[in-house]
Amino acid sequence: MQRRRFLRVSLWGSAALLGFYGLARLQREDRRLPASIAARLRCLSGKQGRILQAVALRILAGADPDPAIDGAHTQLLFIDGYLDRLADPLKDDVRALLELLEYSPLLRHGRRFSTLDGAQQDQVLQGFEHSRFDLLRQGFFALKSLCCLAHYQDERSFAAIGYSGPLLRR
Repeated sequence: MQRRRFLRVSLWGSAALLGFYGLARLQREDRRLPASIAARLRCLSGKQGRILQAVALRILAGADPDPAIDGAHTQLLFIDGYLDRLADPLKDDVRALLELLEYSPLLRHGRRFSTLDGAQQDQVLQGFEHSRFDLLRQGFFALKSLCCLAHYQDERSFAAIGYSGPLLRR
């Protein structure tokens, strides 16, 4: 390749990358957790909490009572407290899984998971659920289990499943 052609290709490639970066910045939606919720997180960062909140809202869609009523904050705080009691390597694995989930749709959708609409988030989650890689499938089922555990430990969900509650209260 001649030097001029190399420079021209490099210049156009750089311009294209800058253009994509600019488009990504324009599409950025700043969906932060409310400060009152972010301040109560002990294990996850605010960003990781936002990712987990988006996951919980998709996995628990249609559950009774609807987690969207409070933005899945109840589930998020329960999961954060649960993770806080785990060993550090497990916490790190969940954090890494959330980061992977957040950035995996960039190539296909051009946006992060937490900024996608519900249908696109469902596609990404189904991709993890049916992945040919065991680790991604296991990660999906871990997140699903955490979300369901968080939802069904909430007393507001007892009536929907016909559970009268624990016999002994703490």
